[in-house]
Amino acid sequence: MPEITLPIFPLPNVVFFPKIILPLHVFEPRYKQMVREVLQKERNIGMILLQDGWQNNYFGSPSVHKIGCMGRIETYEKLPEGRFNILLNGVRRFEILRFVQDEPYRIAVVRLLEEAPFILENHQQLRAREDLMDKFMTYLQQVLGMELNDEKFDRSASLETIVNQVAAVLDIPVETKQELLELSSMDKRLTKVNDILARGLDHADKLGRIVRNMRFVPENPELN
Repeated sequence: MPEITLPIFPLPNVVFFPKIILPLHVFEPRYKQMVREVLQKERNIGMILLQDGWQNNYFGSPSVHKIGCMGRIETYEKLPEGRFNILLNGVRRFEILRFVQDEPYRIAVVRLLEEAPFILENHQQLRAREDLMDKFMTYLQQVLGMELNDEKFDRSASLETIVNQVAAVLDIPVETKQELLELSSMDKRLTKVNDILARGLDHADKLGRIVRNMRFVPENPELN
């Protein structure tokens, strides 16, 4: 698998997946410099999750996970004070092999990682995609309280894209999202995402039944 040198942008609450779009507001001096410099080159940035305890050394070089996702700056907007709004398009997962620069921002030699494709036949992938999207729409409504119009959901997207989009927005701990990213098989990621959706919907259903069956006792003024 190929090795490349990549500027690293670590964050404490973002897990980035291939084939999704990530909007970022860049305001720290070191990362403003990073964006300025990569815009003159291939426009590639390695997004990676900080490990627990990052608060103790955030402005230094806190520990990061080994697996991240490379994104390419598709569009950008220059803002006052040298800040940027950028849109990153997820390209490929990577594994950090070693750091070759720490300041002003980290640069690492990384190995680009392959993802095992689905073993499902094409017709099975189409059915799995429809099932996943329907389940996700219900999850948004019942678990996150969001309404997503069908017109805003690209049902022509590949199963891989849908799986990664769902994984990115699930209401789960960031470490669990990292575990999803580290899965090298799309079949395993699909299975895990479906399991998480099913648990979330089951919890929402049980909570809904509890609320519907609650009986509220009127307050007795004589007890005040």
